[in-house]
Amino acid sequence: MKPGKYGDSFEEEERRMRDSLLGDENEDTCQLESQQDEKPRITRSGHGSRNKWIDRLILGLLVFWVYVFLPFGKDASDEDTVLREDGWSWESIKPDSELVWHPCFDEFDCARLEVPLDWLEPTNSSKVVLAVLRKNATSNVDYKGPLFVNPGGPGGSGVGTVKDFWKAVHVTVGANHDIIGFDPRGIGATTPSAHCWNGPREERIWGIQKLGLVDSHPGMIYDLYAHQSVESRNCEANLGDLSRFLGTASVARDMLEILNKLGYEKLRYWGLSYGTVIGGTFAAMYPDKVERLVSDGNVNYSEWYNGTGIHYIEDTDKVMLAFFDLCHKAGPQKCALYASTPVAIQERLEGIYTKLQKYPLQVFPTTNNTMELQSLGITRPRILTYSDVKNAVIYSLYQPLALFHHLAKALAALEADDGIPFLKLAIAQGHIQPSFTCSCNSPDCEEESGWPLKAIGNGDAATYVKCGEGDADADKDSLEVMIKYEEELRRKSPLSASVMFNIRLSCAGWKSRTKWNFVAPFEQNTSHPILFIGNSADNITPLGSAIYNSRFFPGSSVLVQNSYGHTSASCPSKCTAKYRLAYFQDGILPANGTVCEPDFIPFGIEVEGMDSQSDGDEELEGMDSQSDGDEELEWALRELMKLL
Repeated sequence: MKPGKYGDSFEEEERRMRDSLLGDENEDTCQLESQQDEKPRITRSGHGSRNKWIDRLILGLLVFWVYVFLPFGKDASDEDTVLREDGWSWESIKPDSELVWHPCFDEFDCARLEVPLDWLEPTNSSKVVLAVLRKNATSNVDYKGPLFVNPGGPGGSGVGTVKDFWKAVHVTVGANHDIIGFDPRGIGATTPSAHCWNGPREERIWGIQKLGLVDSHPGMIYDLYAHQSVESRNCEANLGDLSRFLGTASVARDMLEILNKLGYEKLRYWGLSYGTVIGGTFAAMYPDKVERLVSDGNVNYSEWYNGTGIHYIEDTDKVMLAFFDLCHKAGPQKCALYASTPVAIQERLEGIYTKLQKYPLQVFPTTNNTMELQSLGITRPRILTYSDVKNAVIYSLYQPLALFHHLAKALAALEADDGIPFLKLAIAQGHIQPSFTCSCNSPDCEEESGWPLKAIGNGDAATYVKCGEGDADADKDSLEVMIKYEEELRRKSPLSASVMFNIRLSCAGWKSRTKWNFVAPFEQNTSHPILFIGNSADNITPLGSAIYNSRFFPGSSVLVQNSYGHTSASCPSKCTAKYRLAYFQDGILPANGTVCEPDFIPFGIEVEGMDSQSDGDEELEGMDSQSDGDEELEWALRELMKLL
């Protein structure tokens, strides 16, 4: 492996720092311990026990996904609560070069801040209008000022996040903060909006042409590459010159502008997933302006800006193997896919894949299932393919605690040729769309073109932000490079590569490059050290990335949450939450390499030692008084699971 752009090779750096943080694998410090014969094994459980809220949480998450990711499934009469409420709309606010706050959504303040489209030539007349939302502190005791939150993506709405989750955020960072959310360039209620298609209908029709996974049939990579190249070409044509001004450096500068207009010199920030790239870029550009910065679920800085992307799947198969292991440990009463060994469970799943590659499951409305299918928005026959199922399986790895139980039930039903439980899961995830109609009275046809101004996520941003970063290299995403990349990915992550390949594939055919491309070194001494948080097994932002990123910022600390899934938000851990609270309130960093246990384990597995603490927890003594107690904190952590 070639050395990274910013120094030592990733493998060397990760190995050195992982050893220094976690010690010997055989020590009782980590929930995951590699076994050469089969898979990761559980060596120490987390704290806590399964409460009644887990099942209610899972249902809530599924409803949340349907609401967020399936706008076409909503009734046409539903009011968009982020766009418009009680007659208020974003369009009612006149853009201003100052932060002029307007009451909105009953309990918030909203502003539309004008900033230069091109920060490198700010006198240019072209502007971006940022949608900014503020929830004021509910406690004036030791007021801390504004704290920015970004949920990641690219494409996540900071406005929507704060509007929906401010109470939970207040509990976990302190109610003595104003919580600030803004929609990054091109996203949500920020204008100009940036979409690859001219409207929802056009996007949906293109989606009908979606192809299978790269390993679904021989030669599929050629079709996929051509398909994505056409999409990239169309996206660049729609965005025009705007695509050159949507990069992370510009977003970081926008955040500084908001901070300055608020009257503050230093930033308090909590970023998750891609939000860690925004936070890390800000810290590298303005190291003297960091007051508190939590980087949770870390994207490797070097890979993001190099556009290579190979180590992000470092832990993906670990989480997949944990599904088999935990299912076996849970037993047949709790895991519907149970078998005599974890390997036997894996073989059941592979048997489902093999069968579907040859014989996709036919789902046909009958007198027995019509009402259930209609409740899912399925009004016509369809087939369930290998690609449908594998996509849903791998994306369930984002939320093991919430989804492993349902995934096992759906897979067991598929094995028995019943596709309805799987449809429920896949539709909730957004991998399968309800039946598409386009009659005169259909909401899908109401907008011939254009997108409404609303603060929700924009999936297109994952392409135009990611693909536009880094140095221009005509051959970086060529067909030949993609073929070799897919082969390398498969060697590195055989269980997950065919799904994860699509992340890099999305840049096929992309030509445009961000004008302000961040190229300065990340090595900076920030005015206050950064807190990096990483799960011991994260399916897309591995712990190694947190370790790798932390080396660029002297004095920073890595807090390890010993759980599965994407970011610490995927699994409640009061230990992690209390360290985060101590950091935001008092600037206290945990010792580098501190390990926090989760409060719950998938499949409702009872865990031991719920009253015990990780090494170094003596630093947390007395921190419970920062909130109204563990009951409120537990509620907040459950809510934050819905962020993903």
